[in-house]
Amino acid sequence: MATQTAALREAIDWAIRENGRQGSPYYGRIATDRVAVSGWSCGGLQALNVAPDPRVRTAVIMNSGFFSAGASPITGIENDKATLGKLHTPVLYVLGGPTDIAYANGMDDFGRIAYVPAAMVNIPVGHGGTYAQPNGGIAAEVVTAWLDWQLKGDQSAARRFTGPQCGYCADPRLTLERKRLD
Repeated sequence: MATQTAALREAIDWAIRENGRQGSPYYGRIATDRVAVSGWSCGGLQALNVAPDPRVRTAVIMNSGFFSAGASPITGIENDKATLGKLHTPVLYVLGGPTDIAYANGMDDFGRIAYVPAAMVNIPVGHGGTYAQPNGGIAAEVVTAWLDWQLKGDQSAARRFTGPQCGYCADPRLTLERKRLD
């Protein structure tokens, strides 16, 4: 069943509400100032559409990117490259290299991002990524490091993406491109 982009916004609303609702098992347990949105493939499009929400601190877009030809061919998913100009937080793209069906769209998105820190990681494995590998493979490692840096301020994780000697810069399993990270 197809999901709507609005469901991701509603999930953020729900988490914030539950964090503040006495009697909730989540009362006071959710770091509502550390919200990330993420999605794979079509879900990445949804995450991109929600990323401009002021409550979002970072976005992780996996094997995805807005379609270049205008309207989305996928019912219920908004598609507008102009949304990239509304981003206000750092964004990470993780693509599967040139054989990933989303490669051209994701690379175009990354090229258009002009005002926020951004990273583009390409792992040459295609659209399925490494998610089916034990512990999600290198893609999950990269995403976890990004979230540890962006949401927890972990400087060891930051060094995987920043500086002249960044950890992922020389990692033979992937390629890393950066904008405004240093």
